[in-house]
Amino acid sequence: MVSSEIQLPDKNASLDTKTSEDFYFKSQLQGPIAELSVLRRSLLFCEMALATYLPLHDANSIAGKLGFTDGKVIPGETIDIFWFQNEFDAVMVFRGKEMRELDEAIELGKLAATMAETTGYVIDDFKSMADGIWPVIESELESNERNLWFCGHSLGAAVATICASRCVLSFIKSQPAELHTFGCPRVASRQYLKHVKLNHFRWVNFQDPVPRIPEMRSGFDHSGIELCVDRFGRLASPRGFKRFFKRLKTRAAELQNSNWNSIRPHLAPSYVDAVFDIVRSEEAKSDSRWNSVSY
Repeated sequence: MVSSEIQLPDKNASLDTKTSEDFYFKSQLQGPIAELSVLRRSLLFCEMALATYLPLHDANSIAGKLGFTDGKVIPGETIDIFWFQNEFDAVMVFRGKEMRELDEAIELGKLAATMAETTGYVIDDFKSMADGIWPVIESELESNERNLWFCGHSLGAAVATICASRCVLSFIKSQPAELHTFGCPRVASRQYLKHVKLNHFRWVNFQDPVPRIPEMRSGFDHSGIELCVDRFGRLASPRGFKRFFKRLKTRAAELQNSNWNSIRPHLAPSYVDAVFDIVRSEEAKSDSRWNSVSY
């Protein structure tokens, strides 16, 4: 059984005393996850990620309300995986047991890189966490015949990215349909990230400092389709020149702000609120491409 005690970056925003009654969860599956829109899938996975920070019996209760009938915890030394299933789908939710304090998180920029098992480089700490849990993931997925989905928040998002990439490259027949991450730090070099074709939807909340670490100059980068929540709570998914200029703007912000003032936008409840607001605003638009089941 996994301990329900967790440490959050903001000591005043601890979830370890919260229960399922303290949150209103908006998702409820009526069929396969693939029949939901992209945004509705993201909302579901974000709520599942939040649930894993709560005491275990509350996480199980929430999973049932969301539409899952079976589940278990795969414990690791630094990462736990919540393995939720129903008639149609299987979801692996990656949760870090300990999330660093803000000052420690900034130190990620100084973490050592190590060679990946395929090509390029990954952050050594993240790779070690993935190495520790990967054999169990392989064993679990060998018998899986349901549609598979990966998701995670923060540290869990980083390890989920590596494990989803390994899954795609492995002999395992069960492959993740999509990876959804929230507040994910930079994980690996571009060479590593481009080596794997993965449907990755990566959410970044406005003023969340964690996706900016390590800094771009470290050589590490992000993967997937970036879904940014701007200062007005609107959805932005920059491409082409817009993405290029956004990267320049991000780099300028990194140079100007060596110390971050608030971690609150990074917390899982903040992401759930932000994604839900995006879902409501986009569903009100008849021409939004995000209301489709595919992207």
